[in-house]
Amino acid sequence: METQSAQRSHSLTRSLRSSRTLRSSLVAAAAVLFLTPSLRAHDLERTQVLLTFARDGSFVLDVANDSSWLKLRLEQFPGSFADRVVLWVDGHEVRPTSVEYLPPTGSDVDRPLGKYRLRGRFPSNAQTLRWYYGLVVDPYPLTVRRADGRLLVEEIGGDAWSRTIDVGGQFRSTSVNATVSALAIAGLLMVPLGIRIATKTRRHEELK
Repeated sequence: METQSAQRSHSLTRSLRSSRTLRSSLVAAAAVLFLTPSLRAHDLERTQVLLTFARDGSFVLDVANDSSWLKLRLEQFPGSFADRVVLWVDGHEVRPTSVEYLPPTGSDVDRPLGKYRLRGRFPSNAQTLRWYYGLVVDPYPLTVRRADGRLLVEEIGGDAWSRTIDVGGQFRSTSVNATVSALAIAGLLMVPLGIRIATKTRRHEELK
């Protein structure tokens, strides 16, 4: 009896161990299946965004993604690429004035990146920016190169708005610069006229 009881106990122990091992394997497999789509999507998108400003308020916006993924994604959303992004400046949208597609270069043979380049201009008194890119799902970095040399990197949570980004104090007013330039040119043009008038006046006085 004792021998049979010991055998049953040993058999039960092995059965429990096997069940635990099986459950652990199932849990691990489920975790892999749950995480894989997200990792795969992030790997496919390969989103890179670079926003570069100039002193006059003009900007160049480069939005890059894996070219194959981007092509398939855009087939689901017909229309201009500019409609897929939002530049929200001080409570108003700033629309790009031009959009061009830059195909992958020869250096991107293994995983080519397709890039959309958008250009436009911010108001000279712009202070804040919020950014949105509606095609992607997973997090990506947004790099902002300010005209004053500062570099800002913002982590965007995929299909989500950025936090408020400081864009103030880096632009010069083009209207002021144009006025100053016009006055300077007018002053230079007046110099020869002033010399002629002064010369004629002196000669007239000498004749007297």
